[in-house]
Amino acid sequence: MAFVTRRADGRFEIRESRSTPRGPRARTLVTFRAIDDRVLDRAEARAHGRFERDALRRRATELGAPEGESAAQSAGRRLLTELGRGRRPSPAVARLLTRGLDAVDRQEQSGARGAENLAGALGWIDATPDARGRALRELLLLVDRLPTRSRSGRRRFPRIASSPR
Repeated sequence: MAFVTRRADGRFEIRESRSTPRGPRARTLVTFRAIDDRVLDRAEARAHGRFERDALRRRATELGAPEGESAAQSAGRRLLTELGRGRRPSPAVARLLTRGLDAVDRQEQSGARGAENLAGALGWIDATPDARGRALRELLLLVDRLPTRSRSGRRRFPRIASSPR
């Protein structure tokens, strides 16, 4: 199980304790001055046991570790920099950003979590044309396998072959 400790020199460590035949041992996963997503990513990649990001972040803050920039915060900062230089995202991405930020505002006001209808679109923003094409092809193959209705109104199910085509 991972835990956070403060060092005498003002740095912090995320460590992991393990039981060995010679007794409990702890090893350092990562040393840091400010807690952020990159620190947690590095520690999680090295961890062998249970790793609870939120609990570790809270404990590091309790011990006095300053909060570093989250991935969302740094992406927002980069976006604002680009907007300041006159570079705009495509209209579709701009609409999704507006909807996403509005959904976050509504969630904070109501205490709700998750923007389900936005989440599906967000997974495809960075998708390559190749990945989108594969997904479309799989969807079309799936639709070809759905039962259809005959003229008499009965459903016709596709023939099931014992060997793939």
